Amino acid sequence: MNPSPHESASAESRGGSDSLTSKSGLLKTLSRPWTQSQSAAAVIVRYLAPMRQQLIQWTGNEAIADDSLKMLIGHLVAQGFGQHGRGKMRDFLIRGIRSAAKATVGEIAENARPTIDFSTWKPDSPDWIAHWRGELLARVWRELERDEHQDLSRPLYTILKTTSAHPRETPEMLAIRINTESDIAVEPATIQQLIVPARKRFAELILQEVSQTLEDRSEGSVLEELQAISLAEPVEKWLGKK
Repeated sequence: MNPSPHESASAESRGGSDSLTSKSGLLKTLSRPWTQSQSAAAVIVRYLAPMRQQLIQWTGNEAIADDSLKMLIGHLVAQGFGQHGRGKMRDFLIRGIRSAAKATVGEIAENARPTIDFSTWKPDSPDWIAHWRGELLARVWRELERDEHQDLSRPLYTILKTTSAHPRETPEMLAIRINTESDIAVEPATIQQLIVPARKRFAELILQEVSQTLEDRSEGSVLEELQAISLAEPVEKWLGKK
């Protein structure tokens, strides 16, 4: 799900990296980069879903996809990231699944071996970026939901999720929907009060999630990655909200 289907581009979203720069403290609070993790396999397992989706799409075979993932994880358990564990995690993962899939297909009897053009398996593939972006957003939504469970007086997840799914509804209509479809009771005024904090928190979580997939987490590098996966606009726009 896109984070802001009800938002259109505006002058506010063209504020460059100023909004991101003003929130630089977020980057300083993050844990070590993925390349320094003590458990390579534990880090990669978080992103199994987009890898499996991409493998199935490219190979057309769930068994090959699953065997390739098992091979990749087994290698990471035994060897760690090694000299290739640098840069962007999404680039590392596409190289990893390509290598594992080549080896997996190579073990299939020649007369049953599928013909796969591995030269098209590139980090900048639109399909891969779409799967990657989708998983990052799913992780952000889950984190926002966990935030809400910690403080039910600020139902940021429910408000943002409902508003995003029903962008044309008024606060009154949204309140009725939330009160009917969930265990949370909100007033229209509460929705109006919390929608901006909800968007801001969502943008913060995107920023944090993306940053954790980069070796270089300087603001320039993070902004470049956000732009590459089409998430720069909501982050810059929503972090600029007061």
